[in-house]
Amino acid sequence: MRTKLVSLFFQNMSEIPSKYYTLSKVAASLQSVIRREYSQYYWIKAEISRLNFYPKSGHCYPDLVEKDHAKVLAQMRAIIWSRDYFRINADFVKKTGRALDDGMEILFKAKLEYSPTHGFSLMIVDVSAEFVLGKMALDKKLTLERLKTEGLYYRNKEVKFPVLPQRIAIISVDTSKGFHDFINIIDNNTRGYKFFWMLFPALLQGDGAVQSIIQQLQQIKSVQHHFDMVAIIRGGGGDVGLSCYDHYDLSSEVANFPIPVISGIGHSTNETLVEMVAHYNPITPTDLAYFLQQKFDNLAVGIEEIQQAILAYSKDSLLEKNNQLSDFSRIINSETLSIMEYQANRLSRFGHIVQHSSLLLLEKQRSKLDLFIYNMRANSSRLILEGPQKVVSLENRLKQSVVSLVHKNEKDIKHFEEKIQLMKPENLLKKGYSLTLFAGKPISSTNSLKEGDILQTQLFEGKIESKITKIRKK
Repeated sequence: MRTKLVSLFFQNMSEIPSKYYTLSKVAASLQSVIRREYSQYYWIKAEISRLNFYPKSGHCYPDLVEKDHAKVLAQMRAIIWSRDYFRINADFVKKTGRALDDGMEILFKAKLEYSPTHGFSLMIVDVSAEFVLGKMALDKKLTLERLKTEGLYYRNKEVKFPVLPQRIAIISVDTSKGFHDFINIIDNNTRGYKFFWMLFPALLQGDGAVQSIIQQLQQIKSVQHHFDMVAIIRGGGGDVGLSCYDHYDLSSEVANFPIPVISGIGHSTNETLVEMVAHYNPITPTDLAYFLQQKFDNLAVGIEEIQQAILAYSKDSLLEKNNQLSDFSRIINSETLSIMEYQANRLSRFGHIVQHSSLLLLEKQRSKLDLFIYNMRANSSRLILEGPQKVVSLENRLKQSVVSLVHKNEKDIKHFEEKIQLMKPENLLKKGYSLTLFAGKPISSTNSLKEGDILQTQLFEGKIESKITKIRKK
């Protein structure tokens, strides 16, 4: 058995290739080829799927990828040594306002290297900020066209701005210098204008700024009746981190907002889309504060001008009315004197007329009174002589009338008594009439009777009871 195993071992050894390479030799050869064939630097476009920056060492190890939609076409690891990373990132931030970050498509200058122990990698020595700026500008242009196509660009500008914007919802952070500058101006204005403001804290730059600001806008929208306007205040920091204000989601939210949105982001280069669609963009928080104060000034000036106009008009009117009153007073005095003189003359004439007429009337009435007294005396004597005879005659006529009236009434009474006697029931019964009763009550109709009912018939002498056998309706 042992001999068989030894024989098998030597047989297998004869099948092993006589020439082969160690892994280190293959790696060294590959490293030599790459150094020889890829000795220069190349400009390469790729997406940073993950930045992998290590603050402690300062080195950065980006994972790069190229995609066709969701399909990965290529991926590779890169290196940015700390001495290059801080230079590249600082220049990139200065030019684009953004730091290198995950998901960013970049154009970079790199050299292909291979290490036997670490494998392939791209050593990046520069990143084109101009490429990213161009892509950002293209994205901004497309987003702007989309906002205009959807009818959003002017929507917030068309919202009516209040005459006095006193209640302000502020989107900012309490550590922002621009925020404190704004509050200092509106709270300590020398004219004594009163503003009510409430801070809605949000991230103002970076990847999280878009969602943070949108969340605060939605929060304000739920209590919009408490506010006249929204102020987005950033301030400070120059143009760094402004790319979030070109985002479609944030721009459309501002454009669609139901009350005016004023931007005070605080930079002096090209306007961001948020600033473009906002109701007004005074650029800096300080300008925004003075803009609101100016609204009060404009109204105050207008009110003051109206007050001055009212005072001037009142003075002119009073002067005119005083002149009119003076004229009226002179006219009234003159007319009054004329009327009094005229009426005095009339009274004098009427006095003479009344006096003369009174004397004539008194004389006439005196004559009538004398005639009346004479007639009274004459008639009194005649009446005294004729009076007894007229009384006796009147008395006789009265007696005759009374006797005649008594006789007539006696006849009438006797006639009525005879009629009453004839109408008595017993007298009617004597003549052969009868009275039929049912249940003790006289009958005037057959409607309440039925066959079998018992009737009572009252005669002059006696009563009869009978039973109904047949009823004949009228």
